[in-house]
Amino acid sequence: MKVLVIGSVAFSFRTLLVHQIDYFISRNLTVEIACSPDKDADYLKEIGYTVHTMSIARKIDPVSNLQSIFSLYQLMRREKYDLVHVHAPVSAILGRVAAKLAGVKRVVYTAHGFRFNDEMSVASYQFYFWIEKIAAIVTSKILTQSWEDFETAKESGLIPVQRLGYLGNGIDIHKFDRTRLAPETRAKIRQEFNIPSDRLVIGIVARITKIKGHGDLLTAFAKLQSQFDNLHLLIVGGRIDSETDSYQEEIERQIEKHQLQHRVTITGIRTNIPELLSAMDILSLPSYWEGLPRSVIEAMAMELPIVTTDIRGCREAVVDGVTGLVVPPGDSDSLATALAQLLMNPDLRCSFGKAGRERVEVEYDERNVFERLATTYQELGMELS
Repeated sequence: MKVLVIGSVAFSFRTLLVHQIDYFISRNLTVEIACSPDKDADYLKEIGYTVHTMSIARKIDPVSNLQSIFSLYQLMRREKYDLVHVHAPVSAILGRVAAKLAGVKRVVYTAHGFRFNDEMSVASYQFYFWIEKIAAIVTSKILTQSWEDFETAKESGLIPVQRLGYLGNGIDIHKFDRTRLAPETRAKIRQEFNIPSDRLVIGIVARITKIKGHGDLLTAFAKLQSQFDNLHLLIVGGRIDSETDSYQEEIERQIEKHQLQHRVTITGIRTNIPELLSAMDILSLPSYWEGLPRSVIEAMAMELPIVTTDIRGCREAVVDGVTGLVVPPGDSDSLATALAQLLMNPDLRCSFGKAGRERVEVEYDERNVFERLATTYQELGMELS
């Protein structure tokens, strides 16, 4: 049986979904990918995945969106998929419309955080909510990554409860395990980026875009300089090809403004995330919008304490006062205070780190996610070996 997985950018498949795809290939499904063309799509093709490339915008653009729907419709009609699985807000809408037009009987949507949220104006909330509600009509199953999204969908009547499920999020807990790394890994990573061994390293792992809160973190970091003379900020990530803003340039200007060139390192997009996490003492993700942040889960698995924001997904992954600290979004003063609390207390960092690892082992093992998704597929009539 054949499955088409749709997303806007191949970067998401390469970094977040490839293990899920591998799992279903191992269960005797044919799984193919549809996304926009870029270097990550080329890489996935080179290593053996079937990738159909077409322009799939990450924003609402009537002309481009209609072209995407037509391209997806043609692909689905030609290849006759048994199930279409959509990801990301805009591509999920386009993929579901195309699937309906093409007569695909099974359509699954993984909600990586609904676009509508309590931080929006009433008008914006209603706009995005009704788009999702209309698309839900042609959706066999909506699966949420967070319990908060599950409850929101249930209470709002977004979709009948029998077509709603909790999927969760998960990682390879063996890959993200500090004990498997060589003892010298931390020192080697720090040497690579010229970070002195005596510095306390605050890190963030995320593509560089405004909603991830890099600006707030940099402002908080600048405030901490007068209190701590041995700090370093390690920004793991960069601007992906399809990103809609050029926020990295703004961050680089802020670094120069605060004269932090020798205290801040931007690594660019990297794949050796466990090794990079091992070089950190604290992971901070001060986002404004998330589904259920993978980088936070990975950092907890690596026994790092977390400082994040009180938003959907982040407050679910991080238990405030147990595995990390949760602060209001957009509040660099509170962010600086929370970071200072951890920087001054190595025992608290250790305690949070240990508790984070234990939480990940119980709640966020990717194998549990695969099994829940396999159950959903089977309930929809898909045959797995």
